[in-house]
Amino acid sequence: MTRHILTIRIIILALVPAFILSCTPATVEDLPMIINIEDNWQFRQSGTSDWLPAEVPGTVHTDLLANGIIDDFFWRTNEDDAQWIEEADWEYLTTFMVDAGMLERDVAELEFHGLDTYANVYLNGHHILTSDNMFVGHRISCRELLIEGENELRILFLSPVRVGMEKLQQVDYHIPATNEQAPRGSQTSVFTRKAPFHYGWDWGPRLVTSGIWRPVRLTAWNSARISDLYLETTVAGNDRAVVSAGVEIYSLTGEEYVLSLYINGKHSGITNAIAAQPGHNEAGLGIEIDNPRLWWTNGLGEPYLYDLSFRLEKDGKLISRYDIDYGVRTVKLVQEPDETGHSFHFEVNGVPVFMKGANIIPSETLTPRTTDEMYENLIENALSANMNMLRVWGGAIYEEDYFYELCDRNGLLVWQDFMFACNLQPGDEAHLENIKREAEYNVRRLRNRTSIALWCGNNENLHGWHHWGWQDLYTPEQRDFMWRTYERIFHEILPGVVSELDPKNDYWSSSPSSVGNTLADRRSGDEHDWTVWFGQQPFSNYGNNVPRFVSEWGMQAFPGMHTIESFTLPEDHDIDSEVMRHRQRSDMSWLAPGFDGNDMIRWYMEMYYRVPESFKDFTYVSQLLQAKGYRTAIESHRRAMPHCMGTLYWQLNDCWPTVSWSTVDYHNRWKASHYAVRDAYEEVIVSPVIEEDNINIYVVSDRLEPFEAELMLSLIDFSGNELWSETVEVSIPANTATLVHSVAEPSLPAGDRPGSIVLTADLLSAAGVVAANTLYFTAPRYQELPDAQVSINLTAGQGSYTVDLSSDMLARNVYLQTEDPDATFSSNFFDLLPGRNATVEIYTSQPLGPDDIKIITLNDLKHNR
Repeated sequence: MTRHILTIRIIILALVPAFILSCTPATVEDLPMIINIEDNWQFRQSGTSDWLPAEVPGTVHTDLLANGIIDDFFWRTNEDDAQWIEEADWEYLTTFMVDAGMLERDVAELEFHGLDTYANVYLNGHHILTSDNMFVGHRISCRELLIEGENELRILFLSPVRVGMEKLQQVDYHIPATNEQAPRGSQTSVFTRKAPFHYGWDWGPRLVTSGIWRPVRLTAWNSARISDLYLETTVAGNDRAVVSAGVEIYSLTGEEYVLSLYINGKHSGITNAIAAQPGHNEAGLGIEIDNPRLWWTNGLGEPYLYDLSFRLEKDGKLISRYDIDYGVRTVKLVQEPDETGHSFHFEVNGVPVFMKGANIIPSETLTPRTTDEMYENLIENALSANMNMLRVWGGAIYEEDYFYELCDRNGLLVWQDFMFACNLQPGDEAHLENIKREAEYNVRRLRNRTSIALWCGNNENLHGWHHWGWQDLYTPEQRDFMWRTYERIFHEILPGVVSELDPKNDYWSSSPSSVGNTLADRRSGDEHDWTVWFGQQPFSNYGNNVPRFVSEWGMQAFPGMHTIESFTLPEDHDIDSEVMRHRQRSDMSWLAPGFDGNDMIRWYMEMYYRVPESFKDFTYVSQLLQAKGYRTAIESHRRAMPHCMGTLYWQLNDCWPTVSWSTVDYHNRWKASHYAVRDAYEEVIVSPVIEEDNINIYVVSDRLEPFEAELMLSLIDFSGNELWSETVEVSIPANTATLVHSVAEPSLPAGDRPGSIVLTADLLSAAGVVAANTLYFTAPRYQELPDAQVSINLTAGQGSYTVDLSSDMLARNVYLQTEDPDATFSSNFFDLLPGRNATVEIYTSQPLGPDDIKIITLNDLKHNR
């Protein structure tokens, strides 16, 4: 065990006059007074007289729902009945108490962390703020307007759709918003800096809401405060690390202050005095750490966080502090010329790391409903699936602090998009200045998060400009203006903000794209591979011309029946029913009139599976289909390592119960695909694949050390008879993919029975099984599946049940179910090989007997067409 002895050397890099002191830490506190203004809120539609109770943070939609004014917008087609809300203006009102002590402070400020979106704010009848950006917080000085006792705060929200329409009517050309669910000519989302997905997307509803979506606080303070902080690890080695800290202090007058740093709750031993000037002051600290505990991504090591506390004192009193948990690490996006084009990979502490992860969307359509537990579930689902990166996609929101905190704690890197997706932007100066303010606010807010690895300008805007016919909408002059606007935002404003405020992190102008801000070409940069799904290519296409980094790809599936029953009636249980068509938002009418995601699922199902007759079985097979696609893609991408160094599928989660590309549904229930992703993202995988006339066995290892292993191959029929076997010793290099063995396919026996045999591949070391996989020789629809009888033995434990399963015949895609919709399973949808037992843990609060466990296998559906 390595013993970490923390040695700190502080180098004062003073940007204001400073000198080192040896002094006793302050024991008297004069810290800011804070009132959370979250109680007694009321709301009403403008022009009406009746005030109703409101919840803050919240939204108009959730308040209307809580007051029984509207029905649950997730139930059946109720979303349609809630569309009137977006056209109205809304008012919010509260009162809060202020005592004399707060009024005696030098400064009192109202903090608005998120107003959605067009808001006018009044304090005691005085207008104090106009806000027009959901993503920008505000700090408003208000001491002179406060009174002792009861104070009134009122916020008027204007309809974002109506304001957007007014802006739309001021331009004489169309600005594309590809995924907005509104007719062309009434798409207003591009004019408003608001979550794009509120206007509808191809996986979510249209609920264009308004409201106080993040906290409101009143803060009062004296003399000065630490107003900002910038941390950067410049050296991260096992023996030594260097962290630079830029501390911004806002002082009301010219004063002397003492700035101290505490690390892990202990004084660092060095304190310095600051001779501040009125206004903003900056002080720098260079922190050298001997034998540091570095922060590593999930799977590579401990994501250790240092507890840093910067404390500001005046006259022996602690007046301000800035606390942060910070990981000592370096992250770099490496793009170097090679024989193919340019590399695209992330290095963590100098180590190239293959990124295994997913894109995320908000866990709730109305984001204030997202609880801490939902964030914890999201991160746990990522960790359980062996991920090390999540992409915060650009059609959503800059996530809550708690999300990034969890990523910091758990070793998950974040690819952070700015909030632009599948659209172009207006080019007027006011809009561009609004974008700049948004970027500055959010880069400052998130730049000290250890998890932030990359800032990305937009999602698919460059791709859309070149491939979606946008240029055909314009005259040559308009086209030049729209492209110049694109360049100003994504090649000048956003990279300029990142370079100034967060130079340690890289900026990538558009996803997907290649070097030099050019179109993605698979030889460099990142790629969105939608040849499968939208392009209707077979799953095998994932292995053709693999990109350098695949930041989007996916396949849809239905959720399980427990989730479907949460928003439907029994008569809705048909993929062609009004409700199921309404729930499906992936419109592909360019393929055929009315063709959508439900049709595409069926189209792919006919390629690989027998299509079930019942709706329930159809949902089950749709999940198997998705799982097959996801495992095929991930193994293809990982086998291409180090040419390909990352894969982020679309998408991890849902914002409402629906049919989508997610692997975990809205109710936190794993689809079959999430189990498949977990297995395909293991630290070490063995991956057999047919290439030309050979069965090639690859081993992909994320371990940073090589190891020796034994590869055991066995060809069996579905009754368990072994037809051929081979065992070879293999050497597995560190951190790469290796072709370890090949078998000529024609040399295998039973070559004329591809629908009744399976190859098993087991990689073993002295410690046991390292990895295992199977290879089938034909699609499931052509397999001759036997009548398999799965036997189970159930043992009760503490809060869980152990299920031992066995079968004398191959049982494909064993799916265990219980009546408890919240039951979770350690494994599910797995193949049970003849003669090989499987064990599953079921976690449920309900009592279980053997008859309470329902099992379905693909074998049961073999008679379908």
